[in-house]
Amino acid sequence: MTTANESPSPTQTSPEPDWEAGVRRTTQEGRLLALGPAPVTTGERGADVNAWIRRKTEGWLDLQNGNLLFGAEFALMFLSLTVLVMMGGLAMTVDYYLGHNEFTWIPLLGLGGMNLLITVPWGLCMHFLGNKAVKETPPVRLNRQRREVAMPRWTTGKGLQLPFWNSNSGLIAYIVLLLTIGFVFSAITQENASDEYRSTLVFWGLLTLGTEILVISTYLFIALRLKKKHDPKLVYEIYPWEKLVAYIETRQDIGPSLMATHTVLTLAIPKPNDPESALAAASINVGHETAGLAQWECIRQFMENGPEACPDPKEDETLAHYKTKCRQARKEMSLVPWLGKKVGDWFFQRYLAHIITERRIKTLALKSLPEELKAWSAPLPKEQWAKPSEALQNLNQQLARAYERGLKFTQMGPVSEWQAGREEKQQQKRGRGRFRA
Repeated sequence: MTTANESPSPTQTSPEPDWEAGVRRTTQEGRLLALGPAPVTTGERGADVNAWIRRKTEGWLDLQNGNLLFGAEFALMFLSLTVLVMMGGLAMTVDYYLGHNEFTWIPLLGLGGMNLLITVPWGLCMHFLGNKAVKETPPVRLNRQRREVAMPRWTTGKGLQLPFWNSNSGLIAYIVLLLTIGFVFSAITQENASDEYRSTLVFWGLLTLGTEILVISTYLFIALRLKKKHDPKLVYEIYPWEKLVAYIETRQDIGPSLMATHTVLTLAIPKPNDPESALAAASINVGHETAGLAQWECIRQFMENGPEACPDPKEDETLAHYKTKCRQARKEMSLVPWLGKKVGDWFFQRYLAHIITERRIKTLALKSLPEELKAWSAPLPKEQWAKPSEALQNLNQQLARAYERGLKFTQMGPVSEWQAGREEKQQQKRGRGRFRA
């Protein structure tokens, strides 16, 4: 998922002269390949291999990772479970009636209560956690008209500690409510007790339940308002595109019985007073250095050559793509596999999940962005567009000719050394030519 406000190690973000495109470094955890400052062409084919591109317009590009569709499907699965449990309760009620020759709502009420206390709360919890995750992972925005990058970070909050609250308090309150509701239900269903005794138990049970709900609701209302007031605030750091630090890091994580290799593409803004650490950063797991170069080249192409040179956002999470897949599956699959697919689609509520996901991408994720970013993203007249530096243009032209001759970005070393070596070879060639003449 895109991460903001990360602080890579000092060797990873240093914008000193020894940090430039093409530099390779060895760290304690692995190795690095620098891509910027100076976002030069790498000669690789640009591709959004990890679906990092979320939105694209003529003026700006949003980078935001995360499988939002899976989260929506997981939350909606509880809706299907609710329907199944209620259908089971109705079947049990009918069966009870057929066996006792009298209709009773006890099985249906019992399973309905289980839905209201377990299945529905868990589904709602997963849904709101998904919304929270979208709000707390804001996109990195690149503005090609201004040639600037807006990187999100969270300001440090005051860390409000709520009284009487810890990691187990919510679970304890939930269990207490379940026990109280269970007590009320058991009092209602007692058959051997007198009506007066049963009424007394139900009265005190409902009174206790009402008191618990009132206390918990009041506490949560006050706590959420205080928490919102003291929560970290989202801010965006604006930084020149040509000075942005970018690198691909390959790390080896070694455990007791497992060794895994992770390759990450990172974009970072160094701190003004501490250039060896990051003020804000965003990373994505690319799997391999070649994939990281393709992902970086995809971003670079947008900034240098416009939106036509950059792939469009993936359509996997759109409702139109889901409908197209369903029509294609109906044509290609036989009846039994197709019916199995439809059962799975219903169980995970995929149609509704795509609607929720589109809303999160197009509305919810943008609603939480600060107004300053929206003003910064407004289109500019073409005559006010920022131009690439002459040094970057010349360097890209030289590199393009070098790639045509078969050279590779990953093998040429630091750009400055490559240029120096190239100039030296040219001088040697000119000298040999004069000697022969």
